[in-house]
Amino acid sequence: MSTPDIIRPAERTTVRLRLPGGWFHNNTGWIRGDDRVLLVDTCATETRTRHLLDGVRAEAGDLPLEAVLTHAHGDHANGAGQVERAGGTVHATPRTAEDVHNGPHTHPELLGELDWGNIAPPARIEPVPAARTLELGNAQVSLHPAPVRAHTAGDLVVHHERESVLFAGDLLFSGITPLALHGSIGGWIEALDWLSEFGAETLVPGHGPIPPVGEKLLAEQRAYLRWLLEHTTEDEPDHAALELCARERWPQWHDPERHAANLRLAHAENHGHEPDVTTAARAMLRSAGGHIAVSL
Repeated sequence: MSTPDIIRPAERTTVRLRLPGGWFHNNTGWIRGDDRVLLVDTCATETRTRHLLDGVRAEAGDLPLEAVLTHAHGDHANGAGQVERAGGTVHATPRTAEDVHNGPHTHPELLGELDWGNIAPPARIEPVPAARTLELGNAQVSLHPAPVRAHTAGDLVVHHERESVLFAGDLLFSGITPLALHGSIGGWIEALDWLSEFGAETLVPGHGPIPPVGEKLLAEQRAYLRWLLEHTTEDEPDHAALELCARERWPQWHDPERHAANLRLAHAENHGHEPDVTTAARAMLRSAGGHIAVSL
């Protein structure tokens, strides 16, 4: 298991990066108040989340723990039950809470059989249906559900305004190919514009390194999502040629097999069809040459 990079962009904010940030290598972090500590997201496996919680305790001591999930995907949410079993409260949008309770989601059809450990969901998740402020003690943190379906139907961001830090979850990927398997590409473009409105100096992506200039990363991802929609307007586009074009246009991005899924999802969105997630996932597997290689 790779060692995460610990970044402290401000006095009360800690970011835990797992680089380079590909499949199931997500970023987490926490904000420490005088009275409580708020963890942003968990990890894919029992072991990783245990190490994450050990890191929080090493810095925050015995302060009461709360956690917020930016969305329901297992790399960010599989450890929520551990937070609850450690005495913490878990917050998430209602849709994310529903999806987490229906899990855990380990996607053996994509990843094969892997050892996740005990990732049973929490018994209860505190719903966040609208923007809410948490007082941690000399540190106010606001939770903001995304106004549209974007990466998923239940995205949420965490803003520590005093320190100008925004945890964007998987609304933002840095050096990693975005994945729209459970979302809306058009909505995601709107969500990126919404992220820009926060004006945060530090944007923490769900995967990959913190960008030196957040607006540049927002513009790059916005351009990619627009490219997907602009190049899938034909009734029967040449997906193979388009995937090759995407790989050549964004050669530095990890996990390029995701282009195959995104193109099919964009085509469905352009033509007013319900997205065929199964077909998109199969195209991604063909592009990857089989099960996605994941190191847990």
